[in-house]
Amino acid sequence: MRLKYKLLISYLFLIFLFSIALLELIFEVRHVSYSLKQHTLYDINSIIYLSKQLQDLEILNANYIVIFIPGNTSAKVVRLEKARQQYHAGWQKVKISLQKASSDFSPPKWSLGTLFEKLSRSKQNEINSVEPLVEKINQEWLKLDQSIKKSIELVRKNKLNQARYLRETAALPNIKKLRNDLIKLNQKIGQYSIIRTQNMASMVERTQSVILYIELALIFVALLSAFLIARKITRPVETLKNAINRMAIQDFSVTIPNKPNDEIGELSSAFEELSLRLKESDRFKSAILSQFTHEMKSPLGSIKQATLLLENSLKDQLNPTQKRFIEIIKGNYSTLQNLITTILQSASYDLGNIQLKYRRVNVVKVVTEVLINLSPMIKEKDLKVNINFSAKKIEAELDVEKFKEVVQNLLSNAVKFSLSGKTIDVRLSERLSLLRLIIKDQGIGIPEKEIPYIFEKMYRASNSEKISVKGTGLGLYIASQIVKAHGGQIKVKSVVDKGTAFTVILPKNRRIAEEGGWLDA
Repeated sequence: MRLKYKLLISYLFLIFLFSIALLELIFEVRHVSYSLKQHTLYDINSIIYLSKQLQDLEILNANYIVIFIPGNTSAKVVRLEKARQQYHAGWQKVKISLQKASSDFSPPKWSLGTLFEKLSRSKQNEINSVEPLVEKINQEWLKLDQSIKKSIELVRKNKLNQARYLRETAALPNIKKLRNDLIKLNQKIGQYSIIRTQNMASMVERTQSVILYIELALIFVALLSAFLIARKITRPVETLKNAINRMAIQDFSVTIPNKPNDEIGELSSAFEELSLRLKESDRFKSAILSQFTHEMKSPLGSIKQATLLLENSLKDQLNPTQKRFIEIIKGNYSTLQNLITTILQSASYDLGNIQLKYRRVNVVKVVTEVLINLSPMIKEKDLKVNINFSAKKIEAELDVEKFKEVVQNLLSNAVKFSLSGKTIDVRLSERLSLLRLIIKDQGIGIPEKEIPYIFEKMYRASNSEKISVKGTGLGLYIASQIVKAHGGQIKVKSVVDKGTAFTVILPKNRRIAEEGGWLDA
């Protein structure tokens, strides 16, 4: 899949995630708003109907009294019958309104549910408290209705005394109870309406909190998704970057596993092909260089012999200018000879061919000899050398010439990369069966990101060009190979513009060096 399609799918996924959450919130808030609106309307209707019901009860009671006053009895009975029917119809409306107001307030299945918890609990308490009172009022009305119907029959039969007695003993107590219970029911509905209003305010606060939590959760999920998507997309880039860094230090055996099927994958494949070609080119270059250095040894030998013969045969006949030219030839010969030796050594070390000639030596003496050899360079740059040996004699089993080469490389680098007037610290110590040599300078330092590569073949720090120090980039590589062949370690710490410290740790005897167990300790 192409990279642009991956990014498009990632964006669409995040948009889909936000859309689903937003729709959930919209539906839930709309459901809450609608439910609260409906129940508030039912509460108000219930209060209005109950108030009217109390009025109808008083009208019914008044018409009930009037039928016992002398006059047109038939008309009075009709008015009473009409008042009774009106009260009955009104009571049915009250019951329906109360039933709607007390209907279930449970959240929909897709709802989070937390918004409805408090109000649902309050509504259930209301239902439990109002239903018995409504049932009681209903029973009282049925009894009163029966008494009124019976009274109407007695009045029509002109049995006013019996009708009056029925009213006094049965109907009036029921009217009083009914009036009191209707008032009590009206008060309860009003109280619950106030409580529900308070719950509404609480629900609004709860809704705001839930929306805030959902928004925070969405932000977290979006950030996590973006991180995972970006990681999946950029991981091949990081792998490719590491491969480029390895190739920068002449490591051409680079492979990039799990290449994605996009532009980055194509770039990785092209890079692998480039690495393979560079590897072949490097192998060819090494072969040519090795052949060239071998071929150069014979002409250099001839130049050396010819120069010595010329110098010896014309020793007393040479003028100062001729002598200076001969010295220049000899100096350049030595430089070329050292360069060829270094290149041949490097080629040999590449194959792991390091033959060590162990013998017991005084390491203090070896380090001192190297310092003496470098003293002209040290004096030329006006450097100060602090020497700290833990003992006058520290013995170890080493290949003297190769160890001397390690010290020579490290010390010469310290001198080359130090500015005039600075200090070089040389510390040599022993602890148990290990030898420790520390060479610390106050030079230009090594960039932190380049430290892992300085022991690679042909590698030179990027800031070495600042002070125009010439070199092949093989010195530290050869030193590290010699130290490893002795079963030791070489470490480096460096800060740019403050200096560099190399630490060489070697076992003091051959047996420990060959076993190598101390490295795991």
